[in-house]
Amino acid sequence: MRRILISLAILATLIALFYTEEDWRGKRAWENCKRELEANGAVLDWYKYIPPPVPDDQNFFKAPNMTEWFVGRHQSELNKRLASAHSDVTASVGPATNLIVTAKDAQGYLDWSDQFEPDFNSIHEALQRPYARIDGDYSEPYAMPIPNFLTMRVVAQMLSQRAHSDLLLNRPQAALQELTLMHDTCRLLEGAPTGKPMTIVAAMINVAVHGLYLNKIEEGCRLNAWQEPQLVELQRQLDQIHLPVLVVQGFATEPAATTHALETTPPSKMQEWFSMGGKTSRWQEMKWSLFPRGWIYQNMATDARLVLKQADGFDPANDVIQPDKFGDLTREMTTIARPYKILVSRALPNFTRAWQTTAHCQAMVNEAQIACALERYHLIHGEYPEMLDALVPQFIQKLPHDIIGGQPLHYQRTDNGKFLLYSIGWNETDDGGLASPMDQYGTIDYNRGDWVWKN
Repeated sequence: MRRILISLAILATLIALFYTEEDWRGKRAWENCKRELEANGAVLDWYKYIPPPVPDDQNFFKAPNMTEWFVGRHQSELNKRLASAHSDVTASVGPATNLIVTAKDAQGYLDWSDQFEPDFNSIHEALQRPYARIDGDYSEPYAMPIPNFLTMRVVAQMLSQRAHSDLLLNRPQAALQELTLMHDTCRLLEGAPTGKPMTIVAAMINVAVHGLYLNKIEEGCRLNAWQEPQLVELQRQLDQIHLPVLVVQGFATEPAATTHALETTPPSKMQEWFSMGGKTSRWQEMKWSLFPRGWIYQNMATDARLVLKQADGFDPANDVIQPDKFGDLTREMTTIARPYKILVSRALPNFTRAWQTTAHCQAMVNEAQIACALERYHLIHGEYPEMLDALVPQFIQKLPHDIIGGQPLHYQRTDNGKFLLYSIGWNETDDGGLASPMDQYGTIDYNRGDWVWKN
């Protein structure tokens, strides 16, 4: 019995030493990481991301219905009405399965969707207010109030379909009004006036909505529907879109949110997070209590380093993305001891895919500005110019460059009276205007081909 007691005492001492050492090592690793990152300009204090109050009469979310419609993680009343109504019609709301192909289809869709015009007018009126600050408790990052992404999606889809219908009916001014509302609604995701806190999810929803927006601008160009007034206004709107900046803000916010949550959340709450709401065994519940605090700090250091590194490939001063400078997350994760990445590995987004999607959309924004200028030139001269320089300054003040690498976008006038305009794409190779392939679901293979404006 004495030997057993001595053995147990030794075991308890070793366990205590293990926890003491791991806690000390983890706390030191986090403090060193935090000090290094903050010296390079990172802001890891979550409370500095909490947006200041704004006047109610200037706040979008204080306008009637706007908080109920556009705040939260639930299906809003507007979302339910839109979704329910769509189940009663044959026209699809998704751009990949668009069934509105004739003028009759288009008129039918517009007649049906006119029932929501009062709702869209309310949104338009609320958007006259300059600020978009959601009231609520921001002390817990993953419980703070957020824009309602479900409502954003369904509103954008319906506006996109209405713009498509207007274009088929050769009603460019009406189509512009739908696109303007779609463009302006993205302000809800940007958190004016400070832009804080910008999340990666909000930034990527912004990218997705602008993808629909660009699709309809491109369609209007193909149909030769846009006239001078619409093209001028579209150029003005496009000049306001700077998607990589928002994504960088999202990547800057994420480490502050994650590290704050990991540092302040008890083990029992973490167990709820990582079970994803499912049932857990007694052992699974117990293991979180056995998790050394030092491992939490090691995971905080892992998250902060990897996430902030993902902005290295974007040069905001020159508005350029350099794909080869983005960190290889997969390779780096294999070099980190499993306990020091077990938490963050479940939460880290697909950084490369996020940046590819953002870069592609911004490349299309830059190309759209030039395409609108080309269409204005064509309206006057009956042909496209031989060189893009002919557009400056009458049709565009400054030619946007290729977001990939910063060189001029590639352009040439083609023999069929059209033009070829493209970015070299993620592979940083000029493939001669051969567009990136798509699969059957419309997903782009960003690693191959050029990013071409459809003309």
